[in-house]
Amino acid sequence: MNRRLLAGFLAFAAILIVLFEIPLGLALASNARATALTEVQNDGSSLGLVVSASLARNDPVGARAVIDRFARAEHAVVIVIDNHHVELSSGVGALEELGDPATHAILRSAGTGRAAGEEGSHDPDDDFLYAVVPVALRAPANSSRPEGKLGADSAKLVLLVAEPAAPLHAQINRDAVRLALFGAVVLALAAGVGALLARSLTRPLAGIEATVSAYGSGDLSARVPPRRGPPELQALGETVNQMARRLDDLLRAQRAFVADASHQLRTPLTALRLRLENLEGTLGARDAADELAPAIAETDRLSHVIDGLLVLARTDGSRPGLVPVDVGSALDERIDAWGALAAERQVVLELDPACGSDFHVRALAGPGYLEQVLDNLLANAFDATDAGGSVRLSVERTGVDVDVHVVDSGRGMRAEDRARAFDRFWRSEGSSVDGSGLGLAIVAQLVRVSGGTCWLDAGSTGGIDAVVRLRAAR
Repeated sequence: MNRRLLAGFLAFAAILIVLFEIPLGLALASNARATALTEVQNDGSSLGLVVSASLARNDPVGARAVIDRFARAEHAVVIVIDNHHVELSSGVGALEELGDPATHAILRSAGTGRAAGEEGSHDPDDDFLYAVVPVALRAPANSSRPEGKLGADSAKLVLLVAEPAAPLHAQINRDAVRLALFGAVVLALAAGVGALLARSLTRPLAGIEATVSAYGSGDLSARVPPRRGPPELQALGETVNQMARRLDDLLRAQRAFVADASHQLRTPLTALRLRLENLEGTLGARDAADELAPAIAETDRLSHVIDGLLVLARTDGSRPGLVPVDVGSALDERIDAWGALAAERQVVLELDPACGSDFHVRALAGPGYLEQVLDNLLANAFDATDAGGSVRLSVERTGVDVDVHVVDSGRGMRAEDRARAFDRFWRSEGSSVDGSGLGLAIVAQLVRVSGGTCWLDAGSTGGIDAVVRLRAAR
């Protein structure tokens, strides 16, 4: 967003600079051209007066000397022509200039009047500015001709002054370079100002985004820093903080209620179980004992539900510090811990020999979370596996992740049942296994707060392949 704001600001500034500098550049070029033509016309008029006076005194040598000095000083071409007959000429390339059809066209268009302009060519260095002025031959003071009376041929003489246009083009180019440099400086200043403005807008938004992201990741203490940015963004930040505080209060109240309810239920359930066990010893009838056994089993199931609710309440909304865990060592410990139950139920509990070098890979998880996850998955696997079956544990590295598999050879599940297996208190239809319906929900919660994912696949032997994917530790 910062780049987009800056790009938009620079585009707007560039458009303004172009709209300002193009007319200004054209105006400067037009003014420079008009000034140069005026100077050429003034030079031609002044030179025409001097030449006119010299010719009126029958001093063509003096007239030639004047135009020679002018031609050398201004690097110009000066031609005095009577119809098509050249009276005087000076300057480098005067004869070539006379042979140029453009020069003849200029003289024909001017006639005996005045004309000025710029004549271009294929080579810009050969462009020139010209001025055509008439040369009036006045009689000298001691002449019998009345003063101010023109000679018979005076109307036929015209003076052509052609000066190089290169200085004019150089000045126009200098003005264009100055305007370009000025535009670049203004654009650089606009970039600096735009960057400051963009940061002043995006920095508070980035802070709000970071806070919302942290809150969504489970950091319930994240808050937007106060008094940053314009008033509108400050108001938005305060609204986000109010929402975060409200949600935090609701989550805390929910966790407190579940924890308190679980604690309050645990004590009477424990007392009830003790009373039932004591009562079982005092009853002799078999039918009474048979009635007490299911009651004790129900108290055990309720105790498991309460324990599961406590685990979920403690992990909901939490962000535990992740630590590297040796997955292979965790699997070895779980096999040792569950080995006795596996022998009792005549189920083979083993490690997959195909793990190889990936066996002792390290993964990131909450402290003790991987062990709890494996215990819940193993409990489900043993409940679903009949005597003579097997439960196999394995681990493999997949890119930047570590996959842990708990594969049983039990009855398996339908695809739609596997998709809902992690819901709280959900149990598949026709299930004969007594449970709280929270085991896989606890697994999903512990894996999620560890930054991983989990799912159930169909096992290769017809059972379930429970997969836990965690991020690999460096």
